[in-house]
Amino acid sequence: MPQTTANPEQQNAHGEDRPTQAKAARAYQKVKLTESTEDELLDTYATVISQMVHRFVPLVRVTVDVDDLKNIASLALIQAAHGFDPTAGMSFESYARMRIRGAILDEIRKSQPQSRTVYSRRKELENTIEALRIELNRQPEEEEIAARLGTTIEGYRALLDNLRPVIFVPLHQLMEGEDDFSHADNQYTADITQEDPGESTGRRELHELIRDRIQQLSRQQQKVLLLFHYEGLRMKDVAELLNISESRVCQINTEAVLSLRSFLMRQQRTI
Repeated sequence: MPQTTANPEQQNAHGEDRPTQAKAARAYQKVKLTESTEDELLDTYATVISQMVHRFVPLVRVTVDVDDLKNIASLALIQAAHGFDPTAGMSFESYARMRIRGAILDEIRKSQPQSRTVYSRRKELENTIEALRIELNRQPEEEEIAARLGTTIEGYRALLDNLRPVIFVPLHQLMEGEDDFSHADNQYTADITQEDPGESTGRRELHELIRDRIQQLSRQQQKVLLLFHYEGLRMKDVAELLNISESRVCQINTEAVLSLRSFLMRQQRTI
């Protein structure tokens, strides 16, 4: 599976904006923010905020107000500018994106509380996928998963739709061992596409295991993970590229992430 060298949400859809962002970031590192510089900051990052909000909205089962999410993301950007420490070793843009992403996910989490039944069904499906993977020594087909669950393909896809809200987390959050919508800001800094010289040997080995597991997924699942989680495309864009419906892309993403989750959980139990 192709690997990128940058966080997908650090890849701006408008590359020409990056020099402007870098210049703005340097300014905010040196001077105290005023109302005018806050407005400049919001203007500079307006495209970034819109891009990040629209990447997550299609994965939510309930209706969320896009404008509300943009306002929350804008507030997170301002808070990031006020709290940014240039001596911490992270660029302002990376820090701002981390705070924006965390604020968006936290708001979505609060807007759609999930019942214990949903989490129980997710766990059951994860166990089924992993058991079949071990038995077959390959990634199971959806027909095989549906048969094991005692349902039809349509029933299985409906289950994936119902589980969508409890799995739409960035892949790097799985690497941190965090579940669902935990919202501490420092949990959004990891990136399995980048090597951190300071990370532990155990973490590097875990990341390698996940990369290997991704390569065992179906080609379609790999493409969805690559385009959405790594390349930073919207689900709508992924659907157009793969010539399938947006809802089908969401189902494929859900199954792929559940496959990775079940594999990761098993690895943790055997350590």
